[in-house]
Amino acid sequence: MSLAANEITIAVTVYSRREFLKQSIESALGQTVPVRVMVVEDCGPDAGLEAYVRQEFGSRVDYFRSPRRRGIFGNWNTCIERCPTRWLSILHDDDYLQPEFVATMLELNHQAGDRGLYFGRTIVTDTAGHPRPEWNKPPLPAPWMLVTLPEVLFVSPFSFPGQLFQVAFAQALGGFRETSLWTGEWELWAKIIAHHGGAQTDSTVAVFRDHTGWDRGTSRMYRSGKQHALTAVQCKRNLALARRLQVPSMSLEEWKRSRPAIPLRYLLYYAKYFTPLYLVYNTRRLQRGRAPNWRYAFYQAVTRLGGPPLVRLASRLWTRLRHPQ
Repeated sequence: MSLAANEITIAVTVYSRREFLKQSIESALGQTVPVRVMVVEDCGPDAGLEAYVRQEFGSRVDYFRSPRRRGIFGNWNTCIERCPTRWLSILHDDDYLQPEFVATMLELNHQAGDRGLYFGRTIVTDTAGHPRPEWNKPPLPAPWMLVTLPEVLFVSPFSFPGQLFQVAFAQALGGFRETSLWTGEWELWAKIIAHHGGAQTDSTVAVFRDHTGWDRGTSRMYRSGKQHALTAVQCKRNLALARRLQVPSMSLEEWKRSRPAIPLRYLLYYAKYFTPLYLVYNTRRLQRGRAPNWRYAFYQAVTRLGGPPLVRLASRLWTRLRHPQ
């Protein structure tokens, strides 16, 4: 079925970050192919936020404020519930879209046919807008490609934002898991792809703003030590989905044996913050992983003797060496 611009809504989600919101909304309104735009506020603490948006954008933007806070994935479900069109793209308040996002999605639909999810490349910048090329994903081998469930079982190719999905499909699959702490979008995108197919373009369609402060949810997840545990849980869910749909994939035991080693740099940066539970979990991941080089193997051997306390101590020493007082 051909995709039309009047069937698309871009929903800008916000909780409290007014300083970036104007650019985000302007990027949605400034598409070369115009679409509906709405702002969905997750009952934030800024009492004047709605008045600010209405003063800046008037009737060009619909505004909805949730009566209670639902969290990031709950707010995304609010976007689904409030969406008046067949197709929806969700945009964070601190990210922004390239002007050709909608036009690129329309072209991808023309090339790939009817799919449940379309998405493109996202570039990463710091808070000031300077590029962070080390975070960018490698280019695709073709201008565009179909995406199937086996390709998203263990690695998430979805840079946020820059997705366009069919609302009815998301609703039928239960929407976003509101209790998710890390992989809520990966879970739903995998389900949509498994049931309705997906397609990706190599064109850059959006910009993700990377924040280094501890107030960002991603930073808190790194610091907690839960990141790799939650990623592993999502891989298991994806494998279970593949089994239910009889999609060929490796077994759970094969996946466990093939899991890559936990990155040593991650432990050196963040282990000093881990709770005792996740310090033990990540130390075991380290000790059981396949060493990619001799340095990793040496660190494994040392931590088998010193255990989790040594992993935390190494992280503290690493910080002092890199950032001496």
